[in-house]
Amino acid sequence: MTEVLIIEENLSEAELLKQMIEQTATGFKVCGIFSSIMNARVWLLKNKMPQLIFCDIQLADGPGFDIFEDFPIAAPVIFCTSYHEYALEAFENNGIDYLIKPIDNVRLNKSLRKFTQLKELFAEVNSSYSKRISYTGGYTSNYKSSLLVYYQDKIIPINLDQVDFIYYNNYQVTVHTQNGQYETRDTLNNIFSTLNPKDFFRANRQFIVHRKAVSNIQQYFGRKLLIGVNSPTPEPVIISKANASDFLKWVEGLSTEDVILPLMMDNVRFTG
Repeated sequence: MTEVLIIEENLSEAELLKQMIEQTATGFKVCGIFSSIMNARVWLLKNKMPQLIFCDIQLADGPGFDIFEDFPIAAPVIFCTSYHEYALEAFENNGIDYLIKPIDNVRLNKSLRKFTQLKELFAEVNSSYSKRISYTGGYTSNYKSSLLVYYQDKIIPINLDQVDFIYYNNYQVTVHTQNGQYETRDTLNNIFSTLNPKDFFRANRQFIVHRKAVSNIQQYFGRKLLIGVNSPTPEPVIISKANASDFLKWVEGLSTEDVILPLMMDNVRFTG
């Protein structure tokens, strides 16, 4: 049984969507309905991750995308909205489909079939990968060692050891080194999935940072963290309260020659 979470501001629309999901396709059961980001966060922190999420974009306490800033969401998301202009951002946030309200049974059924097909595809890929591991007698890393970027009408490889951070803004992803910045045509989610998590951390929806580039960490408002990076950043790099613990654990796994642990040092600056 596929467990589905619905995050929808209008509770009557949410109840209708629940009925449509459970009546349109077999094997789907709605495990929860929430009308705000806050309530959805609390539930997600305390419960097992659902296998599929339906999420409204305009909620009373902010855009639905804000849910993804606090902690990584492993479940695929079908976004439901009355607006057309958020489609690209939706696919940057685990989106597998984008439904314009009012949602009808035909369009809903098509989205659920898409989810099922993707689920079956990934199951086949995982099975094939497991077999390859057993044949080779162990694990082989598939992490990238370089990224292809665009510079002066050329495509060039950038060694990942040179990267300080990767930044997303206005549907454009740029790779930043101490020598400059470069454009890439890939999405931040796709790039992050190919990076070694020992070296790179997804700070928030806009930044991926390299461990060697972290120069200092400051406490910030609301128990968030403000990250100092060797190269100038277009805007502050902020780790959410929910991700702060994971980030510090990630930092603790590094050599002290690479980064200073500010919460254990005297020279840390505290703000707010």
